[in-house]
Amino acid sequence: MEEYASQYQAALDEVRKYYVLRTDSSIRDFLNAHRTIPQILLEAAPQLRAFFGTNTVFTLRASIDEARSGILYAVVMWPGPTQDARSALTTFDNQWWIARAGQAAGYLTFTYELV
Repeated sequence: MEEYASQYQAALDEVRKYYVLRTDSSIRDFLNAHRTIPQILLEAAPQLRAFFGTNTVFTLRASIDEARSGILYAVVMWPGPTQDARSALTTFDNQWWIARAGQAAGYLTFTYELV
């Protein structure tokens, strides 16, 4: 059990290398409740960089309701034209995410925010 906890913590540390996490506990709590999500995020990171660019910032936001359920949003902070973000997200969805979305059981959504 200790080895599993150590591996899980290492995965969370790795997620922090690719995504900006809020300073409150909402993301950590969400990831602790949905332990398959960190691995999906790690697999998604190189794909996101390929479609959105290596200098793009990716953040995580959680929407958690009273039942401790909710959705984690992996948000691409996009400084360019809206159409470019839509196109990149559509390509990401079609070429990578749709085939894997079932693994997240509806708890993870990829989106973008214009900055």
